Amino acid sequence: MNLNKIVIAAPNNLFLLFLLFLLFLLFILNSLFTGCNVGGAGAFVPGDSPAENNALYTGEPVTGDWVIMNMLDEPEQLNPQTSSSASATYIKNYIYDALITTRREPPYDEEPLLADGLPDVSDDHLVYRWKIRKEARWHDGKPLTAYDVEFTMKSMMNPFVDNLPSKPYYSELDSVIVEDAHTVTMYCSKPYFMHLEFLGGNYIMPKHVFDPEGLLDGLTYYQVRYGSGFGRIADYLEANPSAKLIDIASGAALLALEKGIESSTEGKVKWDEIEKASASKIFDKAKEYLQSRPEAAPALRLLNDAYNSAERMLNTVPNSQLPTPNPKLFRDYATRIQKYGEQFNAHPANRLPMVGSGAYKFDHWTTGQEIVLARNEDYWQGPGHAWLDKIVFRVLTDYTASLVALKNGEIDFMENLQTIQFLTMTNREKFLNNYIKATFLIPTYSYIGWQNSNPIFKDKTTRQAMSHLVRKHEIAEKIQFGFSEVVESPFYKYGYDFDTTLKSFKFDVLEAQRLLAEAGWKDVDDDGVLERDTLEFRFELILPSGSPLGDQVASVLREDLAMVGIDMTIRRLEWSVFINNYIRNHKFDACFLSWVMGLKQDPKQIWHSDAAKGRGSNAVEFKNAVCDSLIDLARTEFDRDKRRDYYQQFQKIVNDEQPYTFMFSTKFKPAYDRRYKGVKWYPFRPGYQLDEWFVPKAEQKQK
Repeated sequence: MNLNKIVIAAPNNLFLLFLLFLLFLLFILNSLFTGCNVGGAGAFVPGDSPAENNALYTGEPVTGDWVIMNMLDEPEQLNPQTSSSASATYIKNYIYDALITTRREPPYDEEPLLADGLPDVSDDHLVYRWKIRKEARWHDGKPLTAYDVEFTMKSMMNPFVDNLPSKPYYSELDSVIVEDAHTVTMYCSKPYFMHLEFLGGNYIMPKHVFDPEGLLDGLTYYQVRYGSGFGRIADYLEANPSAKLIDIASGAALLALEKGIESSTEGKVKWDEIEKASASKIFDKAKEYLQSRPEAAPALRLLNDAYNSAERMLNTVPNSQLPTPNPKLFRDYATRIQKYGEQFNAHPANRLPMVGSGAYKFDHWTTGQEIVLARNEDYWQGPGHAWLDKIVFRVLTDYTASLVALKNGEIDFMENLQTIQFLTMTNREKFLNNYIKATFLIPTYSYIGWQNSNPIFKDKTTRQAMSHLVRKHEIAEKIQFGFSEVVESPFYKYGYDFDTTLKSFKFDVLEAQRLLAEAGWKDVDDDGVLERDTLEFRFELILPSGSPLGDQVASVLREDLAMVGIDMTIRRLEWSVFINNYIRNHKFDACFLSWVMGLKQDPKQIWHSDAAKGRGSNAVEFKNAVCDSLIDLARTEFDRDKRRDYYQQFQKIVNDEQPYTFMFSTKFKPAYDRRYKGVKWYPFRPGYQLDEWFVPKAEQKQK
């Protein structure tokens, strides 16, 4: 392939259209400094700010009216433990309360909510003792107690509950003990600098709704967490009724190995290879054999985990059941834990959460149309914690339909305008007389994720080349017009832990071609597509449908890659299919997606090798032992400066490895009806709090 032709090639037609569009918008932006009238051909005026609009009303907040906002992605469910979409997170925040919440003023730290104050914490950061407010109530009037808190933690760590991305945050929680109806103590095996946020920030679930049969009653948190061990023990005892106590854990682990060895190693290691002998001896021999085979590492981990789980469960059984354990006891425990998990995953309350504890109650959900919440007039904190009678999330799957609905008065609040909508389509006197526009930034970033287990993207040199073929700086500057900031790290650009020295991967065809050649890619058969050995450089990029930014990035990228001999196809998928069938199953070549973070971050959920297993959030299956070590060290470091040092070392490795091409942190550009007062923007998701908004009586629209 001729390098000079690549460098001097004229822009492709698609990108040329983009450039013409950009020139038009640049002309408009230029008028920002010329003082033209609102609505003029080249004028941009933002209109009144939220603060200016709030100041127009000097009275006290009042109840009444609704807010109707657009929702681009309809969530699959509203269960706080098993739903992960951003839209679900924002909705359930109004339905359920946690022990603590984020203070709504700097420094945005934690303050008590269901808890009667922050917990008593031991000097070693291992024990957290919580007092629950006695006035706390569920929406059906039943008291919310420490038993609900214990139940919530049992449910969270039940091995059969489909919430794998959340489990790592509670991996050091060893036991939960209810001292009385309003006191619960949590014991941790290791210190973790974010224990307070996660132990206290977990939405509390109603035990009487999700476990009316009492399936988890009589089982400790510890037993539920490692409950899969009960099933393995039962399997082994049923097959070996005269087994000795000393052989049970190893025998149960071997049964697990027999069932899972081929799937865990992708068929590279067979059960038949394991020498058969007596229970204890075969365990030792199996372990030795697996240790001698590098490709058997997943099977070795399975064996060790199964052994440890079984041993833990044996230690929880009353002495009266030993030394001749009854398999029925273990089968009962296993059945109850599994049954609960399966029922929880499919519970009607996941979609119809009629009983919560928050300032709003679930009203109804009409699929494909709307989700409606109603103000809880009997909220346990009393009046003054929510003003609007209803919050309506209207399903509008694209930005054009959302803006039309806003202008027609069918919705009141559009969370995020497109850039062209913000700069031109809402830049008329009529619109600005009726609506307020603003911008705000929360810790979020978009990225292109390269599947590291894919043979094409398995080496960092290829991934680095791909990052040099993405026009992220041009898109940020010329298409997004300063409403986004380029990022090079998974850490918040304005956070304490961000490393400002990271390399910036700019669009550079020459450097990309050099790296591709270094990685072994060349067009051997002169068909216009690069090859490495027998592998052609062809892949598919998936993205959620209805993502204008994703469409822009993907379309430009496809044309640029074609110029250097890379064939990329694009597949747009409906959100639930995109997330559940592809991202969570790690079944893709490359993806375009975004993460929303907290102000304080722990990268374990996304970047640790443990999260690359199953349906974990490390969907690109990035695995790096040094990164794992740095993440684990940081989790137990309470010295802020030392923890920052660990995280900056971690960022340098990720920046070098490029498992993602980090794209932008994009500013939100909301627009809302100016009748709403009390509107503020926050640097944490979703960036606003609808329970603060209100409408003066004289301006109320919905009665």
